[in-house]
Amino acid sequence: MNNKEAIAALALAQSQMKTPHKDATNPHFRNRYASLKSCIKAIKPALNKNGFALIQAAGKDEQGHYIQTTFEHTSGGMFSSKFYMEPDKRGMQGLGSAATYAKRYGLLGLAGIEPDEEADDDGNQADAEQEHDDAVRAERNEGSTGTSERDLEILAERIKEKIKDAKQTWQLKKIPEEFVREFEAIQKGSGNLAQEIMAYHKTRWVQLNDGIRR
Repeated sequence: MNNKEAIAALALAQSQMKTPHKDATNPHFRNRYASLKSCIKAIKPALNKNGFALIQAAGKDEQGHYIQTTFEHTSGGMFSSKFYMEPDKRGMQGLGSAATYAKRYGLLGLAGIEPDEEADDDGNQADAEQEHDDAVRAERNEGSTGTSERDLEILAERIKEKIKDAKQTWQLKKIPEEFVREFEAIQKGSGNLAQEIMAYHKTRWVQLNDGIRR
């Protein structure tokens, strides 16, 4: 990508993009996240204002199904990335949920921004996308542990990020209480992940006692 006009336009667009609002709630983990609708609302106006068209097209190659996100500029320059999908449930419903996920993360990744860190407490109602995602998650999580392997990994990463962000031992001490139900789900579904989290928690505790804040 050598089109300087498009690069300059994207840089300007990024400075004008808003932070996606966490307007949806995962019913299983009880954490809030920015829906695809929220991400588009925060990013697309700045793109259009600076001469970019947003295109998100589905495709398939030897590596599998993917969503290709493209910012195409009026000068002819473009920026593009692929996000491969790994549906947890077969059929169109599973693929549809995976596509929504891929569009959301493909858009955020190409734009170079992240959702807001603070939880949204204004009581906004869930939109159609959230209802669809919730229904698919409920169906795919039917099993012995009630949670898919992929969701367990996502949940484990959330807990480890919380551990990493702790700057004081008292903050670290509160994490097991804050995530008690989530950790129980991980223990039930994956003993290795549970041990990994406990080991990281112990390591971080030692670091904080030694004065290491990062």
